[in-house]
Amino acid sequence: MSTSTQPAIAVELRKPVSLPAAGSTDPVEHSVSETLFWTDQLMEHATFFVMLMPGRELIDVRGKAKEFQASFAARYEATRTAKLDSSNFKAFNHDTVEMVKPFLDFKAHLGAEQTSGRLRSLVWPSFFEHTLREATRFSQRLQQFSTGNVAIERSESSSFWTGIMGEHAGFIAHLLDPEERDLIIKAMETSNNFQHLHDKRPADKEIVMKAVDDIIDFKIAAEKGIELGQIKSIIHPTLADHIRREALKAADELRRAE
Repeated sequence: MSTSTQPAIAVELRKPVSLPAAGSTDPVEHSVSETLFWTDQLMEHATFFVMLMPGRELIDVRGKAKEFQASFAARYEATRTAKLDSSNFKAFNHDTVEMVKPFLDFKAHLGAEQTSGRLRSLVWPSFFEHTLREATRFSQRLQQFSTGNVAIERSESSSFWTGIMGEHAGFIAHLLDPEERDLIIKAMETSNNFQHLHDKRPADKEIVMKAVDDIIDFKIAAEKGIELGQIKSIIHPTLADHIRREALKAADELRRAE
């Protein structure tokens, strides 16, 4: 029996997206799904920082990133196994928010250091800022849920996610091999489209949803191409899957938004 050398698509390695049930207004359920989603994303933010901080001179900041990587992985597992209800979810949310605060400071500090040239890592200043905004909003959402309010304000959600999706497309463009000209053009057109929607507030909901659905398709196709070696890039499969999940999260939030 012959064996193929063609790599299989690592579907089993793709992570599920933690979302509350459709129509749910339960702040406990929203808190759990939000925490599962974002602690995993924050763990991966730290993972990317580790990857992009090579060399002996960055050993200290790389070590600190590894600590955050471990702490958010542990928080994810604690959330997954916790028995949360209306009597204890607020305290759990509070503890999670307190865990996030040092990571916010870490991202803000390193972003300023990278911008000034005092830090010589491979992390773009805009990537530090991008991940800082995501972690900040996660904290804000948990605090909102602790008041019993699970509403999503459409203008705020649209502004946040169009900014995030546009930056994702820009990141993709700058991580593709220069020979991938058509994909680079497509990614930059997508980035510019989201920037236009971000600047146009409040953008039409249907137009925003169409743009998000389109970028989901784009990211899924790119992820498959990266996994199969059909797209030349320096995009790690973990990053490709990371941004896919955020696009699915964006689509879910925008559909729920009031």
